[in-house]
Amino acid sequence: MEKKKRDYYEVLGISKDATEKEIKSAYRKLAMQYHPDRNKEPDAEEKFKEVSEAYEVLSDASKREKYDKFGHQAFDPNSFHYSEDIFSDFFKQFQDAFDGGGFGGFGDFFGFNSSNSQYENSGKDLQMTLTIDFLEACKGASKTIKIKKYELCSHCKGTLADSPSDIKKCSTCRGSGKIQKSLGFFSTVMMCSTCNGTGKEILKTCHLCRGKGHLVEDVEKTIDIPAGIIEGQSLRLAGWGIPSKNSEGDLYILIQIKSHPFYQRLGNDIGLSVPISIVDILLEKEIEIPTPWGNKKVKLKKNMPLNGSIRLDNYGFSILHSSKKGALIVSFNPYMPKVDKETQEKLNNIFANIKDEEYLKWLKKFN
Repeated sequence: MEKKKRDYYEVLGISKDATEKEIKSAYRKLAMQYHPDRNKEPDAEEKFKEVSEAYEVLSDASKREKYDKFGHQAFDPNSFHYSEDIFSDFFKQFQDAFDGGGFGGFGDFFGFNSSNSQYENSGKDLQMTLTIDFLEACKGASKTIKIKKYELCSHCKGTLADSPSDIKKCSTCRGSGKIQKSLGFFSTVMMCSTCNGTGKEILKTCHLCRGKGHLVEDVEKTIDIPAGIIEGQSLRLAGWGIPSKNSEGDLYILIQIKSHPFYQRLGNDIGLSVPISIVDILLEKEIEIPTPWGNKKVKLKKNMPLNGSIRLDNYGFSILHSSKKGALIVSFNPYMPKVDKETQEKLNNIFANIKDEEYLKWLKKFN
């Protein structure tokens, strides 16, 4: 038994009045969570496809409107949904009687649209995932990637036919792209299954593209990664989707960022843990801190908290679409350096004769 499709709004975890921004945000979060390259759970791929399918519909204003009206049946060629023709016979006499005065179109009133625009060919958007290094995301980069380039077929120009004479009006729907079916008092309209809503039949498919309407080749493309990009964001390559005779599709590149062995992203800031010798602190030495933007010299202080941190402004992550940067938050992990046995004994004797006055003062408060 075929599994029942879940409501697209439920899949993305959003309300039915969600904004475009909320839809996109929910999709990015779930796409990262269930992407097969990141999630090895057995059902991750299925959930990723479910999330992508929901986003494809709800992110498109036209598709979302149809989905809100008809649900999943709106995109099922074997199902039918009500159109203005349901009431056309019933209301036609009223429209004729009043000559349309004050009533407008009944199709507009009930939210229906009888045009064949939904059946016209349109470009298809594509999506791919690109994983980049931490520092490439931080500083920006140019990367050359291998992708597929789709071009409108040079022979059929997207008509799918081998020649103009190989295209004829659909004999089933007579070119309308839909057929009307009567159910007693009501009439329903469904997409013509013979021509799939195009209103045309292809007698002989194009010999060059084999009826696909496009050609494809593997190419290398250099893209610019903007500095400060966030995991889950997409880069849009206009015109790099699958074209049709009416429009071009786009390619959306979903960005994933590798973790760094030392740096940790904290919004626009970067966290870094640095091991530091207690001896260097006592001697107030100057040390070098490695940052994404080069080494930064820092002078240690005797009175600095052993487990404290310092903030190096403008040494963090680039802020997207800005010339500014976040800060590098450096936390110190103090340690006692190893020395030979003789030196250790000398140090023990020295430390043994040092009285901790601060501790003794503190302890007296309890007596």
